[in-house]
Amino acid sequence: MESRFLTNYTETTFLSTIQMNLRRCKSFAFSVSFIKKAGLVLLAKDISAAIERGAKGRIITSTYQNFTDVESLNYFLSLAQHPNFECHLDDECFHDEKNYFTNGFHSKGYIFELENGIEMVVGSSNITRYALLKNIEWDLVVNCEHDTEAYLDAMNEFESLWNQTYELSQDRIKEYSTKLSFAIEHWDMDYDMADSDIKPNYMQRKALRELNRYRAIGQERALVISATGSGKTYLAAFDALNFNPDRLLYIVHEGSILKKSLETFQKVFGGSKTCGLYNAEVKETGEDFLFSTNVSMCRSLELFDKKEFDYIIIDECHHAVADSYRKIIDYFEPEFLLGLTATENRMDNQDVVEIFGNNIPYELRLRDAIINDLIVPFHYYGIRDELVDYGLTASGERRLISQISTPENCEFIHQQIEKHRMGNQKLKALAFCRNIQHARMMADNLGDYYHTAFLSGKNKTGERIRAYNDLQDENRDLEILFAVDILNEGVDIPGVNMVLFLRPTESSTIFLQQLGRGLRKYTNKPYVTILDFIGNSYKRSVHIALALGSLSRNSILEKKLLKFMVRNDFKSLGLDKYGVEVHIDDLSKEEIIDKIESENFNRINYLKMDYQNFKAYLKTPSYPSHMDYMNSDYAPNLLKFMKIKIGAKKTNSYYGFLKGIEEEGLPVFSEEQIACINYLSSLLPLVREHEYLVIRNLLEGESSLSRIEANIREEIPGFKHEQLEHALRFLEEGFAVKIEADEVQLCGEREQEYEAYLQDLFNYGLTQYEARYADTKEDFLLWQDYRQDQVLLKILENPKHNQYGTYYKDGNMYVFAGLKKDASLDEHLKYNDKFLSPDVFQWESIARISAKDEALQRTAKRVLVFVRKVSAENGITLPYIYVGTGHLENPRKDVTTNGSILYDIHMDNPLSQELQEDFQWME
Repeated sequence: MESRFLTNYTETTFLSTIQMNLRRCKSFAFSVSFIKKAGLVLLAKDISAAIERGAKGRIITSTYQNFTDVESLNYFLSLAQHPNFECHLDDECFHDEKNYFTNGFHSKGYIFELENGIEMVVGSSNITRYALLKNIEWDLVVNCEHDTEAYLDAMNEFESLWNQTYELSQDRIKEYSTKLSFAIEHWDMDYDMADSDIKPNYMQRKALRELNRYRAIGQERALVISATGSGKTYLAAFDALNFNPDRLLYIVHEGSILKKSLETFQKVFGGSKTCGLYNAEVKETGEDFLFSTNVSMCRSLELFDKKEFDYIIIDECHHAVADSYRKIIDYFEPEFLLGLTATENRMDNQDVVEIFGNNIPYELRLRDAIINDLIVPFHYYGIRDELVDYGLTASGERRLISQISTPENCEFIHQQIEKHRMGNQKLKALAFCRNIQHARMMADNLGDYYHTAFLSGKNKTGERIRAYNDLQDENRDLEILFAVDILNEGVDIPGVNMVLFLRPTESSTIFLQQLGRGLRKYTNKPYVTILDFIGNSYKRSVHIALALGSLSRNSILEKKLLKFMVRNDFKSLGLDKYGVEVHIDDLSKEEIIDKIESENFNRINYLKMDYQNFKAYLKTPSYPSHMDYMNSDYAPNLLKFMKIKIGAKKTNSYYGFLKGIEEEGLPVFSEEQIACINYLSSLLPLVREHEYLVIRNLLEGESSLSRIEANIREEIPGFKHEQLEHALRFLEEGFAVKIEADEVQLCGEREQEYEAYLQDLFNYGLTQYEARYADTKEDFLLWQDYRQDQVLLKILENPKHNQYGTYYKDGNMYVFAGLKKDASLDEHLKYNDKFLSPDVFQWESIARISAKDEALQRTAKRVLVFVRKVSAENGITLPYIYVGTGHLENPRKDVTTNGSILYDIHMDNPLSQELQEDFQWME
């Protein structure tokens, strides 16, 4: 018996050995767990030639981990038309019937019967492109006779496997193909996960389906945005498993996160892939999956082929605009690039979303994460602290910190911790402090009651990790960790069961960010307790109320709704049934409500603070782009910035807002350029793409109307000429374009900064539109907000004619109704519009209705109903909520209203539970 060792780098390789044996064998028998078309094509010609020559062939492969692809199975099925070829399949779906391969089918054996004996090749190589060409693989070739014990043992094992597996058939391939389509829904990890149950959760399955859909339509990049603590790394691992890369690269900016990410992938993949680190200390280049910091990889790019990795993941990808990340992204050419972030933050004024092709297949929100049991609920206690004056100005910060840190106040904090901590559990509290001095003083003074420590950005990574582990470890003493600005991203202390807000956080952005630190799931952690020492600063408390209110499904959070939420402990969020509790004492509630009533949240000082907090959160030296406001739990409402007045002047656009607050580094635009920006901004949020697609064509150098129309028709099947004419008419009236004959041009000088601003604006508009309307053919989305001019624009009417409450178009009737009537209106304009029940809306026509209008109402095929509670708040006009379609019934004259007609509109969709509660508050 002779043997020799093969790799992909020996003089005779594994691939050439298999090819040579196929060309000369009398028969072959393969038992191979994973087969991919990209690898099979390297052998298919020789396999087919062997079968056609008369050699007998048998192959066993597997559906283990959904790795083998359908194309390979179809190829084997076509070969099975030859009587001298057979293929069997180990299909994991049916293991319950025989309970055989409980640990997974993972063999890689190739047996050839030659004229002069037997040659067996056994080792690590599957039939995949990287296994055959690039991977570090070890295989042993054994040459022997028919009566050699090793050969006889191998054939006995092969026959046993053959008898335990299924004959390949069209039906079995169809079943497997169906399984692949729903694999994310019916995931079945079959390796030992100890006490972990490694399966995609509900929200991850949705994200995985969307990622598959994006790849199916040819997208090669995508960005997944998910709430802090909801399992982004597991999501990436599951998607990698679904994608089946031969080689994978995982990039993260923080070395302390690297090993944890590697361990997550090992849990998901079991032993099917080797994983290695590539950083300053370790360089394991030969592993299937490589986990590297951006700095280490950036310095070593020349060591890797551009196509080295099939799949690349950029974690915390809001850093992706940094030079080191851009070099990595620009250098490699993976089949798929995935970005992960809790928000699409950036480190400078470049656009992260654009790096990932503006593809955002899924966004995971804090509210949805709670509802779907991805993170633990929180019990929030707003604690009145009479010992601290949170109303002190910035100049009184030292005095404020002294007040917070006094022995008397620390005793008060101790009492509150003991009152609200979980019984019979180690306290694992994370406390947010103002600065290092504050953290040190709190750690010292509360050290009389608990084992404490404090951390800041000055601590080294190793020190931080030790502290995190000590806090989480049941057998360690540390109970409270006081932190200063080090827990903004990437830090995972899932065991935290209490969060203390010990600093005046006048920012809903920072509040939500810090709240997320304690929401990760952990053993024996049913919820996290939030102790917020709100002191006597009800201005600050209003920000907390706004932050909690932002977890509502309602996109319009007017004062009346916010006050109601405060008064009923935010139960109207609908999250109490998922374990969320909010507790604020009655006296504080009334003072907060009074503050809400007296404050104008649309005043420039409030919005400027929102802007500055968000800018600080992004850590960007320049102003945030439009795209920075997309898909972030922490972003303020960009549209508010576009609608307020600064002094006597309306902002009209984000640029107008930035100019009004005297933001530094703004480009200077001409009046003509500003007019174009203002009009395009007025269309947001888009209800149709037409205007923005025209502008995009112009920016790309197209000016011919006929070619622009043809280009748009390629993007929007069924696009009509009248839609283009309508868009052009109002673009021209809005001073955005100039039209002469068949030529159209953009208003304003074509300067680089101007075009860059417009590019960002329409990226924002089109991305937002795609996110809302990609999966629907409906003109209007149920329960979504619409301005009256937007509805008119959508139905090709004049958006400036928006002073009426009723419109008729193509047999449809459009009704705009207010539930609370403005006291300044004339009596005949105070219509009796209201919900009689969740599915019946009473609507009153105009007084002295004409016969023509009455006829249009009686013949209307359907009514589209748009409702709002109040018309304006703090100087900003509020949109309507689209509550759906219905039919007019029960017409009746109302003699008290000068001949108007009352109708009952029977709605096709009853009001959602949230809106039922919302609208009944107006009673």
